[in-house]
Amino acid sequence: MDGNMVHPIPGSGLAQTYLISDANDGLMVVDVGSVGAAQAVEDFCTHSIKRSLMAIRIIAVTHFHIDHIGGIDALLSKCSPKTTVLFHPLVKAYLKAGRPISPMRHWVTGLLPTLIASGFIGIRKWTDLAFDGPAGVPLALFRDRQFVSYADRIRYLEGNRLPRSRIGFGGWEVIATPGHTEESVVFFTEASGELIAGDLILGRKDGRGYVNRFCWDEDQTRRSFATLAETIRVRIIFPGHGPVIWSAEDAFRKVDCFGEVPAQDCSHKSSFDALVKSPSNRHTGESRYPEQSKYTGFRVKHGMTK
Repeated sequence: MDGNMVHPIPGSGLAQTYLISDANDGLMVVDVGSVGAAQAVEDFCTHSIKRSLMAIRIIAVTHFHIDHIGGIDALLSKCSPKTTVLFHPLVKAYLKAGRPISPMRHWVTGLLPTLIASGFIGIRKWTDLAFDGPAGVPLALFRDRQFVSYADRIRYLEGNRLPRSRIGFGGWEVIATPGHTEESVVFFTEASGELIAGDLILGRKDGRGYVNRFCWDEDQTRRSFATLAETIRVRIIFPGHGPVIWSAEDAFRKVDCFGEVPAQDCSHKSSFDALVKSPSNRHTGESRYPEQSKYTGFRVKHGMTK
């Protein structure tokens, strides 16, 4: 087995879970979306790569939706006491300050195609629909039920110097990509050109991908995708749902952005500063969401944040 690689976890349920192995830093898991996903990670570690769950150093999250966080507690209970959960800083406001989760748009035209293409069809066991709790449900009905049992194990990303920061695991970096949700991030390693995209990008069976229309802010999504396509070189995209997208030169060129191809045509010249600017305020440089602006770029805070 290669000492440094990304493993898509088979049978992880609604959302795709990934395990990253690093010869020096152990294991990192991204997006454990259900109790079934946690069990799938355990099965994969035990039978496929012959590693103990105690080797998992970090459980990382691309965004705070139940199908990406719903199995964290189930997995964490079998990991080392030193294993930490990596969250965007806005999650702290969801958990401790009662801040509403990003309201979502395009439930029918965006969410339904995703469920049909890569969700409910792939559910094979009841635990794929079993979750730690209601945290991460993006509905007002659940606003007062955003809590997790592992708050003392969370390590928050913070700071406002850069939108891109190393996370202390191999050569992996985290990049803020608001759009699908306010707190969305992707994980990227420049050495191999691999990108774990969360629900910014979804995969199709034909080997291509598309930018997710089910989102908090479609314009933010467009700008986040365009900025990534302009600033990093990606060979392999691991989407939040659907098959992996691969290209020897530029995997972004195989991704449709709301029907526009190639990726570079999805937006005009942009910069990371544009990621938090509303179209109506782009000339003034003001953000429609000032409390979110300071989180567009961040660094990892060393030690756990309670």
